Amino acid sequence: EVEFKVELDDEQREQVEQIARTVKQLKDLKWRYEVGPSGYGRAHLGMSNSTGCSSVWGSTYPYNPYPFPWVNHLFQDAPSIAIGIFEGHMRKMADAFVAVRRAEKVADGSYDAEQDEPFFTNFDYRQFTDEEFDLCPPILAMGGDGAMLDIGFQNLSRMMASGKPIRAVILDTQVYSNTGGQASTGTYTGQSADMAPYGKAIHGKQETRKELALIALAHRGVFVHQTSQASASHLMGGIIKALRSRRPAVINLYAPCPVEHGLPDEWAPEAAKLALESRAFPFMIYDPDAGSTIADCMDLGGNPEIEELWPTYELNYLDDEGAEQTMELPLTIPDWAAVEARFKKHFRTVPQEQWGEDMVVFHEFMQLGHEDREGKTPFIYAIDDDRHLKRVQVSSEMVQLSEERLLFWAQLKELAGLKVPDWVKDQIADELESEFDKRAETLRKEYEQTLADLRATYPAVIARRLAEGLIRADGDRTVRELIEDVEHTDGLEPLRFDDADMAELFGVTGAPAAPASAEPAEPESATATAVAEAPAAAVAVEEEEEEEEGLSMQPYIETERCTTCNECTNLNKRMFAYNDNKQAFIKDAKAGTFAQLVQAAEKCPAGIIHPGDPLNPKEKDLDNWLERAKPFN
Repeated sequence: EVEFKVELDDEQREQVEQIARTVKQLKDLKWRYEVGPSGYGRAHLGMSNSTGCSSVWGSTYPYNPYPFPWVNHLFQDAPSIAIGIFEGHMRKMADAFVAVRRAEKVADGSYDAEQDEPFFTNFDYRQFTDEEFDLCPPILAMGGDGAMLDIGFQNLSRMMASGKPIRAVILDTQVYSNTGGQASTGTYTGQSADMAPYGKAIHGKQETRKELALIALAHRGVFVHQTSQASASHLMGGIIKALRSRRPAVINLYAPCPVEHGLPDEWAPEAAKLALESRAFPFMIYDPDAGSTIADCMDLGGNPEIEELWPTYELNYLDDEGAEQTMELPLTIPDWAAVEARFKKHFRTVPQEQWGEDMVVFHEFMQLGHEDREGKTPFIYAIDDDRHLKRVQVSSEMVQLSEERLLFWAQLKELAGLKVPDWVKDQIADELESEFDKRAETLRKEYEQTLADLRATYPAVIARRLAEGLIRADGDRTVRELIEDVEHTDGLEPLRFDDADMAELFGVTGAPAAPASAEPAEPESATATAVAEAPAAAVAVEEEEEEEEGLSMQPYIETERCTTCNECTNLNKRMFAYNDNKQAFIKDAKAGTFAQLVQAAEKCPAGIIHPGDPLNPKEKDLDNWLERAKPFN
């Protein structure tokens, strides 16, 4: 063993010590990510949980659904605890990234303590690169609608206002599920719950449901994802976007509660699907970084048949003779509510002998004005155990709930730029008309002024041009001689020009058109003929170019490879349909949007949907959808 001793000056000694510290920091960082105190390495997520059903799930021995660190706290405190965890967590992440950045500079020789250390000292999560941010395990705050919308709302609001990229997950059951089923501000109108029971005087909850999505929008910088298990692709796609957003995120999940909603244990996915399609719980994504207007940032993709009030289905039943019959009906709010025990007292089956002309099917009843509804009884169709039709009477509270839910749906469409209210249309029309009148008046004044200038100057201009033309035609004679010849020519009449001739001669736009009875003049020379034919040739070229531009790739489905997954038909049943072999084809490409074609292609597990080219060049966010369509065309 040989020992070497090297004398180092102060600068060299500092460099060696710096390298040693850097290596030690990197080794510690590597150990924490690969092994760490737990032996499992770095956790992928951290959660602050509100006391409630989510904590009950986590304490059911011997199972724990949370394979990551989580803390359970008071009912209302989850968002506030999450803020504290986030601050400490981001400080540690910043220190780790500083170690890596410092090591890179030491390795390439660019490290300068005087310049770099002040920056590293003040370095925090706001200065992370996108790559560094993606490496940070997200911090979640989870709770039900009671914990987040009611008791803990001030904590959630503070979290949203903070601007910190913390993710709040709300399990929206519309009731305090874990404490006996009390009504919350997220409870639906007419819903029967503790403190809002169905009785003789009051039929369930009276107030309108509070909409967390709209409240989150009001915080001006929050990523909002409202979704459910009704569509796994919408659920997971939005969550991935929320996790990548460098803003606070609210993920509002419709969570059917079998106990409090009165559902079979396995029926939650079906209940979520009915809530989505009836517009009781519409999907939405609001990304503040997607544009400068609410319409740019709002995405209602994932809602079925967006253009329609409700999506429609076929109801198959047997008539009185036992023959198969089919009726197409929309899926309305009562159709969803009728299958849940929390609304069951709002429905009554009407015996066939009591059916009368005063009974109106619900979707038609909703189209009647309030005066026309007098004396009418709304109902929905259902089928009995023998597959015969029956009529189920609907309460006035279900009408009220439907009006409120449709209003919310219309407001979302308006925010997304999909529907313009009549008063906005009228205002736009008035503004356009006023602008048109101003522009027309300006053009009229310009036209009259131009004609006045022409009347004052055209005699001299014409005389000069005539003289120049005569001289070119006979260069040996003077202008005086030419004029004398003209004056002695028998039968020569002076030229007369009206305003239209003047405008045409001097290129004045907006001139009055010639009378309809005026005959077009015959061209007197080859040059004139060429000039007359030029516009026709130009039109032909334009038509040819338009014809070429009109060539486009039509959307199509490789029908024979369809696996009947229902993803496309659930999206838009008027655009997509099944053939006799239960395989999908495009029924009507104009019955939906290019965005829906692309979404269907993305959701299709067989990858057989090809969106083609957009039919509407003015469709919202078209550049984005064209880019997303590329892998499927």
